[in-house]
Amino acid sequence: MAGVSRPTARIRPVAVPSLRPVFEEGFASVAGLRLRYRIGGQGPLAVFGHGLLGSIEQLDAGPAWGRILERVRVLLFDARGHGRSEGPEDPAAYTWEALGSDMVRLASDFGGVPAIIGGASMGAGAALWAAVERPEAVRALVLAVPPPLGPPSLRGEDEHRAIQALELLAAAIAAYGLEQTAELAKNMPGFAATPEEAEERAAWLRAQNPRTIVHAIRGLLQAPIHDPEAYRTIRAPTLVLAHEGDGLHPVRAARLLAETVPDCTVRIAPEPGYWQRHPDEFAAEVRAFLDRVG
Repeated sequence: MAGVSRPTARIRPVAVPSLRPVFEEGFASVAGLRLRYRIGGQGPLAVFGHGLLGSIEQLDAGPAWGRILERVRVLLFDARGHGRSEGPEDPAAYTWEALGSDMVRLASDFGGVPAIIGGASMGAGAALWAAVERPEAVRALVLAVPPPLGPPSLRGEDEHRAIQALELLAAAIAAYGLEQTAELAKNMPGFAATPEEAEERAAWLRAQNPRTIVHAIRGLLQAPIHDPEAYRTIRAPTLVLAHEGDGLHPVRAARLLAETVPDCTVRIAPEPGYWQRHPDEFAAEVRAFLDRVG
C-alpha cells in the first residue's frame, strides 16, 4: 500500500494558448443499448466513467486532457440512462454489476482489454466492480471521488444525509417532473451557495433524461455493493483522488481503499470539487500514475 497523502501545493500553470484536445464521437451498442462515447489520444486504452446524474461533459478537463492523451487513448461515455445514451426504464437495470459490465464491454469493443479503467463517483464504483469481478480486463484503476463503499453500518451521518437527499430528489422528480423539481430545488437550503449557482444546478437537473433518471437513482441506491474484503483481491495498481467534506463522496471510502487494495496510492484534497476546479493538478496526478504503471 503506497499510503495516503495530500496535495502539498497548488500547481499554478502559466496561461498559454492551447487547443482543446480532439475527441472522435459516436455511438456504440452495449448490452442492447446505444451508448454515446468520445475517444481520443494514443497509447493503451483507458475507459473513464462519469458520476450519477452526469455525462461526458462532466468529465471535460479542457486543455488539461492533453497531458493524459499523450500517454493513453481515453474513452469517455455517457452511462446507460444518462446524457444521450439509451437506458432501461427499470431500477433493476442500474446496478454496479451492470455499469461495470458496460465498461468492460466497451473496453473489449475498442480493442483494449486489459484496459486502464476508472471514473468519478458512480464511474469509480463501476470500475471497482470490474476490478473485483473481471480482473483479467483491468490493467490499472484510476478512481476519482469514490462513492460510499461498504455496508451502511460503516457510513457516517454526512453519508446518510447525502444518500437521503438523493432519495428525496428521486421522489420529487417522480411526483412533480424535472421542470418543477428544478424550480423547487433552487429554494432548498444547501442546494447552492449563490443564486447564480442555483440557476446552473437547476439547468443541470432539467437536462436529465426524464424517462430514466429516477430509475437510475433508485436502482443504484438499492444495488448491492461488494464487501470491503473483496478489494483485497485487486491486483491492479490503483490511484484514488478524494476530497474532504462531501458525504456523497466520503474520504472514508478513499481510506478504506488505501487499507484494502494492495497497490493503492491515495491523494486527498482539502475541499469538495477541488480536482474539478484544478484540472491541471488532476492531470498531473493521473499522468504521474500512468508513467509509473507503464
